[in-house]
Amino acid sequence: MASFASKLARLPPMPGAAPAPAAAPAPAPAPAPAPESVPVPENAAAALKSKPSLDELRDRIARILGKAAPTAPRPDPSHTELPFFVEHTTRGPLYVRRDRTPPAARVGRAPLVAARDAEPGLLSLLALDPALAACDARRALFIDTETTGLQGGTGTVAFLLGMSFYDEAQGAFILEQALLRRLGEEAPMLELLARRLDEASMIVTYNGKSFDMPLLRARCVMNRMPPPRELPHLDLVHVARRIHGHRLKSRTLAAIESEVLGRERVGDVGGADVVACYMHYLRTSDEGALSGVVTHNEHDVLSMVALVGLYGEPMNGGLPGADLAGVAKTLRRAGELDRAAETAEAAVARGGGALAKRTRGDIAKARGDKARALLDYQALAEEVDDPSVRLELAKLYEHHVKSFAAALALVERGTGEADAATEKRRTRLRRKIEKRP
Repeated sequence: MASFASKLARLPPMPGAAPAPAAAPAPAPAPAPAPESVPVPENAAAALKSKPSLDELRDRIARILGKAAPTAPRPDPSHTELPFFVEHTTRGPLYVRRDRTPPAARVGRAPLVAARDAEPGLLSLLALDPALAACDARRALFIDTETTGLQGGTGTVAFLLGMSFYDEAQGAFILEQALLRRLGEEAPMLELLARRLDEASMIVTYNGKSFDMPLLRARCVMNRMPPPRELPHLDLVHVARRIHGHRLKSRTLAAIESEVLGRERVGDVGGADVVACYMHYLRTSDEGALSGVVTHNEHDVLSMVALVGLYGEPMNGGLPGADLAGVAKTLRRAGELDRAAETAEAAVARGGGALAKRTRGDIAKARGDKARALLDYQALAEEVDDPSVRLELAKLYEHHVKSFAAALALVERGTGEADAATEKRRTRLRRKIEKRP
């Protein structure tokens, strides 16, 4: 809008009036100061240059998936490559798969059906958990999850829930898997879990006490749902460590499946790639990216079923002697000395070697069977150079056989005791030798 002064300037002058002075031009605006240049550190510039491009990230994901980087349009989400179907529930759509395993199904050398007849009392002893003794193995619920991270916490989501249970009517184990097509669809999956827990007598997981079940409880809280029902929980990772820890460096479920059950996995992805595959699926709806993840989860669940059958009847399940020694040691720890002795005897018979003989000797000593313990420690002392074996044998020579000279000879060879304890034992044995007529 023109100023009042400029309007007056455009009016014609009155007769006899002096001409109005010209309006002063408006001052030009001052130029804006040039922005100061901010120096970029050399290491930051290098980091910016080394940051992978979008194409490089796509290529990296493509290598994980084992195929070329996708150039086709985003697939129709309604198209399915996985054997899942939509089941409508009161809490929304549930994307689920249910398969009946054949009655003769096996994981490697272990039949699945053996888990149905597993002895809960023995599983309780191997797990060192008395609560499992009163459970019904036919109503065990096997649970495994695939998640968006391995650290837990409120930001981690279980996007694939795998479960298995025995169906009396069908006479077979049922494999059930529920998949999140979107991260906001957890409620139907968690409701399915609650329903299965209501029908179960016990939970079976592999490291589920530390990871799977706390995560699922947290997700129930985040979705304002009741937490999962608390049930006696058999966590097989602890049983596997006790039984196989002496010979296996890795006790992952895949390693146990390979070394104990005798099956090599085919068609699944490694655990480190699971998250990348799911994130790719969320961006593209490409269900082919999840095929290996679904297979990985299936292997985990069914391997747990096979392990319960194996651990529930270890004497009949074909465990090698060294593993039977691990069973015997665990039974001794649980206070079942007679059963431990029987298992240790079988461990020696199956070629368990020095470990089996040592276990049998230790159990015999705990039961007060010093004659049996003496035979095992004598045999071990000839087979292995182990100070702890010499110590046990020296004790038996001194207190049971009363062969003080033989005990002293073992002490002189070294028994692994502290210097003060060794000197005390040596002095005592010499005194007993001197007093003997």
